[in-house]
Amino acid sequence: MINLFIISLVLPIFAFTFEIYPRILNKKFGVDIWTHLLYLKEYHKQRKIPGKIENGFIVSGEYDYPPIFIFILSKFPFKLVEKYEFIFSPFFDSLLVVLIFNISFYLTGNILLSLVTQIIYVLTPIIVLENSSATPRSLGYSLFTILFISLFLFIQNSQPIFLSIAIVSGALVFLSHRFTTQGFLFFSVFFSILDKNPVYLLIFALSFVLGLILSKGFYLKVLKGHIGNLKFWADNINYRFSHQVKGTYKEHKTKDFIFRLYNEFLKFPPFVLTITNPWTLPVFYLFFFAKPSDPLLSRMLSWVMLSYVLALLTTWIPKLRFLGEGQRYLELSAFPTAFLASKLLFRFMETDFRNIIILGYILLGIASFVTIVVIQRKGIIKDKLRTITPSMRNMFSYLKSLKEKPRLLCIPHQITTNTIYHTGCPVFVNASYASINKISEVYPYLRKPIPYIMKKYNLEMVLLNEDYARIQDLNLARYKIIYKINNFILVKA
Repeated sequence: MINLFIISLVLPIFAFTFEIYPRILNKKFGVDIWTHLLYLKEYHKQRKIPGKIENGFIVSGEYDYPPIFIFILSKFPFKLVEKYEFIFSPFFDSLLVVLIFNISFYLTGNILLSLVTQIIYVLTPIIVLENSSATPRSLGYSLFTILFISLFLFIQNSQPIFLSIAIVSGALVFLSHRFTTQGFLFFSVFFSILDKNPVYLLIFALSFVLGLILSKGFYLKVLKGHIGNLKFWADNINYRFSHQVKGTYKEHKTKDFIFRLYNEFLKFPPFVLTITNPWTLPVFYLFFFAKPSDPLLSRMLSWVMLSYVLALLTTWIPKLRFLGEGQRYLELSAFPTAFLASKLLFRFMETDFRNIIILGYILLGIASFVTIVVIQRKGIIKDKLRTITPSMRNMFSYLKSLKEKPRLLCIPHQITTNTIYHTGCPVFVNASYASINKISEVYPYLRKPIPYIMKKYNLEMVLLNEDYARIQDLNLARYKIIYKINNFILVKA
């Protein structure tokens, strides 16, 4: 057993290193991390899960994000989290890679198959790329994996231990990640219908109740924020990737590699999903030509296909895109995809097609590795719009030095919490997801002229990144440049 455990650690160590190396080269990359760090400051200040948050947020509100992630971060010294935030998500993911080996070995008793499952999982692009900064996503889909494997094992053999694990992990899903909670609901409904068994919905309900109890009712705030966020994007989804100043994406050219890549993918969603997780291709073969007779494998196959259908629908149908960036549904099925792809490979090892199938898997692995490295390089290491560049650092230093902190409108919107964190200036951005609709005049695009917005919300200056939009694009009749450093301009409008 000790030897097995040591074997299971090799690939997690590689996965952890593979996921953090872009951030070692670009330590100041990130968007959501500054929001989490602001929340973490409030946690330490209030000595509990934060209540009201208003420092720096002009649109104040109650903290309504799932609490487990900030609770975990709070157990480490703040300075350590601030400096090494990029290791947390890869660490959670590496724990799942260990678990993947053990689940695979428990189900098959085959060490080599378990290792291949780990390798395929580690070479899944969507998994590696989503762990580039501190978010609870890896924690969420790890719990989701434990939840449904335990649930399927309980249905198969009725052992109470699996039922308990399913309910506890389900409760933790509610308290860790909103997107994964959506997936929990969709999967529970789907499998209840597919199996004609209400146990899935029953466990969803019990997990909800346990989550409510564990959080002492706090989850109701999370739910309110979740619904508010969904409603906001349901109303604004046509502008999800619009340019904040210039309007719809088609009306401008952007330097943002991620936006350009995503909008290219929208032209043919199956292509983006194949790039996101190419290991679904072997699973498609199973679905259409070799459906397994084993009930557990059959449910795992349905798990993968449902995640793919959800990803396809929420990418291809514009009105459904408010339910999340579609390709992320493939995160929820990364383990069963890797496991089934591995099972198929070992099935072919006993046939005359062995050599060609091995070659095909090697080529698929190389393609996945190259995809990951290219996107890591262009979307993280070489990024400018989501990174604190020397110019931005200089601008932040200037703003921080001011005795009277100006009330700011930030363009692009994605530098809002970054600016609050590094300057202490009040910025026109929402502190809670329930209040996101209150900034709809500036996000996701400017609905009103800037002078109108500045006057209405008593804002004093615009902080502009000219790599995103030029000052001429703002259509200001009168303005005064207060400070300029390369592509960053502080404008009094």
